[in-house]
Amino acid sequence: MVGERTEAVVKLEPPWIQVLQEDNVTLKCQGTRNPENHSTQWFHNGSPIPGQTQPSYNFKAKNNNNGEYRCQMDQTSLSDPVHLDVFSGPAIPYISLPWYQITFFLMMGLLFAVDTGMYFSVRRDLQSSVENWRIPKSDGAMALRKNDSSPYCITAVATASLQAT
Repeated sequence: MVGERTEAVVKLEPPWIQVLQEDNVTLKCQGTRNPENHSTQWFHNGSPIPGQTQPSYNFKAKNNNNGEYRCQMDQTSLSDPVHLDVFSGPAIPYISLPWYQITFFLMMGLLFAVDTGMYFSVRRDLQSSVENWRIPKSDGAMALRKNDSSPYCITAVATASLQAT
């Protein structure tokens, strides 16, 4: 019918209603296109947004942007509301690996070392005297002292062999 007002429609970009702080949000007011629809009024939680007269409204999301948005063009009725929720970003979680994951990674490292020919050597700080790190046994073998607190060094060495073809 002539003279009947069409309803404006608010389109949200990105198209989801939940955004994170600092996300770019674009609201677009769409209605019947004619020369008389040259001004758009935006509403946030029922109050007009001053200075927003374009059919496209862009902003970086902040907590105070939560709520309902509506628009109205010169020759349209007020749009249905579009609700927007703004969330702060997720906190950086504290990650603690369960024992079985740690065991798995250690085993994978060991298998890698065996497969690649890597070998490990453990040696004690050589500045200590020989008497501090070995105890002669009755059979002539040497053993480490139980109360040994000297620093040790673990070294991993990888060897590779190249074959010419």
